[in-house]
Amino acid sequence: MSNAATEPDLCLRVDVPICAFRPYESREYQDTHPMPPPSAVYGMLLSLCGIRREHRDRHLGVRIAFAIESVPERAKVFRKLRRGKELDDLRPDYQDLLIGLKLQVWLQSGSDRAEPSLVERVMAALDRPQTVDRFGGLSLGESSYLVDSIEYQEPQGEQMLYFLKPDPAGFYSLPVWIDHAANTHLRKRFSIEPMQVSSAVDNCWITIENGRTADPAQNEHAT
Repeated sequence: MSNAATEPDLCLRVDVPICAFRPYESREYQDTHPMPPPSAVYGMLLSLCGIRREHRDRHLGVRIAFAIESVPERAKVFRKLRRGKELDDLRPDYQDLLIGLKLQVWLQSGSDRAEPSLVERVMAALDRPQTVDRFGGLSLGESSYLVDSIEYQEPQGEQMLYFLKPDPAGFYSLPVWIDHAANTHLRKRFSIEPMQVSSAVDNCWITIENGRTADPAQNEHAT
């Protein structure tokens, strides 16, 4: 963490025993991306602070960067999956799960002008968890993918991690923002690259935008 007079950048380590992040293109067989999309990481941070879904745009402009420590192992399960909008539209099918996801997350205020900022809220939630009013457990993505631990991390400059890097020609099309009610989804292209922490973070910042404020040319759904 920086000792600057302004808000410090924040680095966290997150341990999730079981999780999955279904690709947009998946249909019958539900595979998973090897790491979470930006929208899931942002949602986890909001939940950590007790910020409700209807206030999710309060910290637009915040910047995140994140990486996994290693490629997680995978398991295959047979479970009931929803196939439509109706609650009873369920049928069994196979799903891939990630086992033992270890994530490092950097957080910077960027153009987040809220008071307190998301950086300050996250620090307060970690330092004084008894002050957070949150319903249910902390999860990454679906509510069943519970976070086992989240804590401050001292970055190791020479450590090699697998970073999610913004890349217009990248293989992965991932959501930065999802709002089903307003239909303002925002997806962007990324690649996953092994890089040293010291040189990677500044090249991997992702600004959290919603579908209304972002440049339509950068939205995968706009093409």
